[in-house]
Amino acid sequence: MNKWFRKGNSRRFHRVNMPVRYFIVPSSPIKDREIYATGADYFPQSFLNVIETRKHFTNLWVSRIQEQNALLTEIFDEIISFIEFFGNCSRAIAEGRNPKSDPSYWMSVNEHLKGFQSTYKFQASSPKTFQYLKMIEEKYLSFLNSMVNSINQSTPTHFHVIGHLPVGFKMDEMMMIFDSEKFKKIPLIQAISYVCQLLNAYLETYRQINDDNYFKQFPTEWPVRNANVSASGIAVNINKRFPQYSRVDVYLYFESDKKVLYFNGSVVDMRTDPDGLTERVAINYEFPDGNHQNYIQQEIQKQEVKECMDIPL
Repeated sequence: MNKWFRKGNSRRFHRVNMPVRYFIVPSSPIKDREIYATGADYFPQSFLNVIETRKHFTNLWVSRIQEQNALLTEIFDEIISFIEFFGNCSRAIAEGRNPKSDPSYWMSVNEHLKGFQSTYKFQASSPKTFQYLKMIEEKYLSFLNSMVNSINQSTPTHFHVIGHLPVGFKMDEMMMIFDSEKFKKIPLIQAISYVCQLLNAYLETYRQINDDNYFKQFPTEWPVRNANVSASGIAVNINKRFPQYSRVDVYLYFESDKKVLYFNGSVVDMRTDPDGLTERVAINYEFPDGNHQNYIQQEIQKQEVKECMDIPL
């Protein structure tokens, strides 16, 4: 348990773990960049750990494929290079660099919009595997097209988004099927599963970038997530980082009263979670509104009453 969780209840304001809808972004975007960027670090060490693990297992399972190994190695190498290209574009955007400012790089973006080329070498000999690979391509191209559309319409003061990025692809249904125990030792299936997980890691990071430029105006759509809450601050597990002591805007939405609370906060602790998969951030509110603090304390009391009622006698 983290130090701000352990010590929290000895402070002036009582702290409690509870589900809440929240939205947290840096108070100021990165200045003087080619394209608008919030200033959050969407590629922290926890994310890089996930990427390294999933890429390692993809290559490991590809190396264990016996039939047509050379061709499948070529195909998976191309898919991984496409995925990493998307990741590099996402990182550029997150850092305020416009991929369109480099003509040769922008040509590469448009080349990637043509999809995976080497997979067609597998179409005649293994149509089922080819179908699986096309499912991966479908999701990849959907996100890449959304990214290109955003880049084309963005400016240094605005990152253009049209709403939520899509969900519910055939690739995701395929992954659920491949999660079955009977597929656990089949190299080709495991290679496909891990390369899908690798792709999803990058796509979900870009989804965060997209959502941070969209969600603010739609609090009813903020996901319900667990947080350590008090009237003086909040501690959460997220998949991005903020600079230590930086200012952030914290919004909390309470559905029962359709109420949005806004706090200007300061990051007082930022560290990679012990599991290495997420980031833990602790934020103190700067000069919070007293009415907002009272409201949060009431919500904390409601949560504690609810927890007491759920305890079996």
